[in-house]
Amino acid sequence: SDNHDKGARRQESSTTTTTCEGIYPTLEVKHIRNELEQIRIHRSAENAAGCSCRKLHVVLPSDLTGNSKKSHHHRRLTDRRVKEELRKRHIAAPKGAKREELELLLHDAVEKQGCCYGNDCPCARNGIECQADTCSCWQMSHVTNSHKKGGNDDGNVVSMKEAKVNCGNRNGIYIVDFDEIEKSRSRYVDCCRPEGSCNVDVSDD
Repeated sequence: SDNHDKGARRQESSTTTTTCEGIYPTLEVKHIRNELEQIRIHRSAENAAGCSCRKLHVVLPSDLTGNSKKSHHHRRLTDRRVKEELRKRHIAAPKGAKREELELLLHDAVEKQGCCYGNDCPCARNGIECQADTCSCWQMSHVTNSHKKGGNDDGNVVSMKEAKVNCGNRNGIYIVDFDEIEKSRSRYVDCCRPEGSCNVDVSDD
């Protein structure tokens, strides 16, 4: 009967199948897409949990000359703060070093680290990796001064490798690799023979 045939087709699509049509039922794909979109919406909400760490900005002595002197002076770290940040990074301040020398030392150390260095990052402090969907630490605007007015809107377009370096969380950062997803998807698309059969076992996927 027709009902029996429909039930058989549904059962076939839920197990290992030999037809390309049965691998990904249209209705199931729509449900999965809707669920993924809902996850993305929740992750991008204002109250979504995620860190917003920024790299420490250390004003160099060279920034305090010329026309930029006044604008940078109020952002300069105090001598006490410079020493405190050096201690956080387990860097001993040379005896008798001047403030400018300590600032250079701190600046060089900060440039080698990501935004989520140490326990100041809530993700790193709790022993979890950052999430690219909810955290903003990996964005270029959190590493440089490109977040200022007039900055390039494309500045947050970075590769996965750059995002991991920018973040710097010792536990890592979770990023969806769309290129890898496309490669994996192509394996199933390319496996289909002209007559519509497929030699890929998807029972465990």
